[in-house]
Amino acid sequence: MNSNEQAHHNPLIQPDAMRMSFADFAEIHGKKIIGIAVPLVLLIAVYLTTSKISRNAIEEESKRWSDLGMLQQSADLQAFAKNNSGTPQASIAKVEAARVLLAQGLTLFASSNAEMKKEASNNIEKAIELYDDVIKDPLLNPELKAQALLNTGKAHEALRHFDKAKDYYTQASLLKDNTAAGKLAAKYLGENQVEFASFYKNFD
Repeated sequence: MNSNEQAHHNPLIQPDAMRMSFADFAEIHGKKIIGIAVPLVLLIAVYLTTSKISRNAIEEESKRWSDLGMLQQSADLQAFAKNNSGTPQASIAKVEAARVLLAQGLTLFASSNAEMKKEASNNIEKAIELYDDVIKDPLLNPELKAQALLNTGKAHEALRHFDKAKDYYTQASLLKDNTAAGKLAAKYLGENQVEFASFYKNFD
């Protein structure tokens, strides 16, 4: 039996030969193997990291929406906006907090009680502050901006700041092509050419 036939029939020879061949290959091409393997490992690590970050970001975003949906009081909404500053949910929380204060203020205006009228004015002034703050946000959704402008006009109108009210209504009306609140502001301006004070004089 020649050496080739022995190698064929001896199962221990082939693995040894393979190990020697691999050692020779590794010695010659080792740097190339490392050059390919290292970037590949890094890419896998980056992918796994960004995937985890992405999942966490989605979970955080979902939690913010869920938390926001459970809030009804203006103070709670304002605290949420402060704690989540820079997020879309914070802007919505400010708009909703201002809306709650404005609604409370307009309701209290109907009272004949001096203290309640004072509280009404305080609520409306705070609503104006919140609306003005959110209106400055360059990333604010157009519909939210139009709503904020329209309601700020209502707030100024309630406080008898009629020039300011008309200015905010006008700004809101400029967004009429893209927003429902803008259309409403334009309609309101068109239908109310008489002095705005005609309604609020009933609460003097």
